[in-house]
This record gives sequence, C-alpha cells and structure tokens, in this order.
Amino acid sequence: MNLVALAPFLMVVGIVWISLHYKHLNKTAGTITDDQAMELTQMSKIADILDQRVAVLERILDDEIPNWREK
Repeated sequence: MNLVALAPFLMVVGIVWISLHYKHLNKTAGTITDDQAMELTQMSKIADILDQRVAVLERILDDEIPNWREK
C-alpha cells in the first residue's frame, strides 16, 4: 500500500529533476570558461606565428627551388 502511494510522488520528483537537469545542460552547453577563452586566444596567436613561418619558408623555397610545389 505504501509503495503504491509513493510511486506518483517519485514520478513527479523524477520528471522535475530530469527537466531541471537538461535545462541546466542546455544553459551551459554553449559557453566557455575564462580559462578556455584565454587558452583559445593563446592558441590563435601561436597559429598566426606558425602561419607566418610557413609563409617565410615558402618564399625561401620559391627563391631557391622554383618548381618545388610541383614535385
């Protein structure tokens, strides 16, 4: 008898808990932390430096070996 009376209560609590859980997940899914933003900025700077280095190396190869891209 007690289990039958407890079942509807548990169902309501379960539904509310699940809905709040997924509502919280949806709020935090699209955000990044300050540490992640700082790391992303740092990685972007490193990528820019590497891009500049590759461009310099390509210019050197263009001067030294004119058809190096076709080989």
